[in-house]
Amino acid sequence: METKGIESIAEGLKLTKSEREALLELITDIKSSWPDAKFKLFGSKVKGIADEESDLDILIVLPCDITDEIRRQIVHKVFEINITFESNISPLIMAEKEWGSPRFSLLPIHAFIEEEGVPL
Repeated sequence: METKGIESIAEGLKLTKSEREALLELITDIKSSWPDAKFKLFGSKVKGIADEESDLDILIVLPCDITDEIRRQIVHKVFEINITFESNISPLIMAEKEWGSPRFSLLPIHAFIEEEGVPL
């Protein structure tokens, strides 16, 4: 992900400088292990109804099965980033094949993220 891409999206969503830096760090880190990973922001920040207590919801779709170890690695990285940047990133981690499956595509959150989510 190019810095300019995140910067323009972040500006449109009114993300703080620390949120932008935190997102860039997270995406860069995940892409180093999974270059084909996909990301979408969703939730109150995207809707424009966030307040100072709102988290930054991000869908992370990986091109592999999500093992407990992979989930733990990503959650640990998000925790470190949140501490470092004083951000509040909240990840939803999914395998690409699960996210695209009929079972998940029927969930309301799937429809919401696909319709209103902002790809990074």
